[in-house]
Amino acid sequence: MWEAGKAGTAAAVDSAAVDSAAVDPALADRLDGLEMAYAVQAATLELAIAAGERAIGHKVGLTARPARETFGADEPAAGHLLASRQLEDGQPLVAAGLFAPVAEVEVAFTLGEALPGPGVTAGDVRDATATVAPAFEIVDSRWRGGARTLPMLVADNTNAARAMVGPPVVPSASVDLSKVAATLTIGSRTVPGSAAAVMGDPAEAVAWLARHLLRSGRRLEAGDLVLSGTLCAPTAISTGDHLVADLGALGRITLDVD
Repeated sequence: MWEAGKAGTAAAVDSAAVDSAAVDPALADRLDGLEMAYAVQAATLELAIAAGERAIGHKVGLTARPARETFGADEPAAGHLLASRQLEDGQPLVAAGLFAPVAEVEVAFTLGEALPGPGVTAGDVRDATATVAPAFEIVDSRWRGGARTLPMLVADNTNAARAMVGPPVVPSASVDLSKVAATLTIGSRTVPGSAAAVMGDPAEAVAWLARHLLRSGRRLEAGDLVLSGTLCAPTAISTGDHLVADLGALGRITLDVD
């Protein structure tokens, strides 16, 4: 029964991502806790890879306390990133096929070394990082009406939809990632943010991810891309919007929504 529920839910979530058909929230009744939700997420990744997709890294969600409280979560949530869902810097976001897209401003880490140990710290992450960059993540729930529970969120790959990574920067001792300020501008709207909102330091989010992956026998590898979690409040976007994210010393990135 557990395996059938996992397979059926994974197929529905995968179909929603491909065919833009929202998942019936009644299927969430099959999600027997967080362990099963992550199993569904892993099954959707297997389906994507079988269809020719390529995994390029990971994302961390629920890195801000208010977000965790909304879902009753004791810790952040993890998801994977697929190559076909990554936008090139300057490429517009096509809103067609998305349900209710929301923009997040993130720090993208590209690892130069693996992070295999069970006691990975933020310092280990900084030492292993090859580059950092400003990034947009576009999150979008495939559940009709949005995820209402933590297992629903996790089963849906933590709402990962699209991502864009800006020009990379080699980390410098003169730039304290925990003190980076961010501003998201969409037309006349301005949304302030701070890297401190991401578990106090975006590197802490990556360290958490490394420890989380080890629970299932996986690890962060050299070359992996990791999106840290959002510095600014998640902000709804729509066709015609022009987004600018300024992360100070880490640079800026723009995105047009078509």
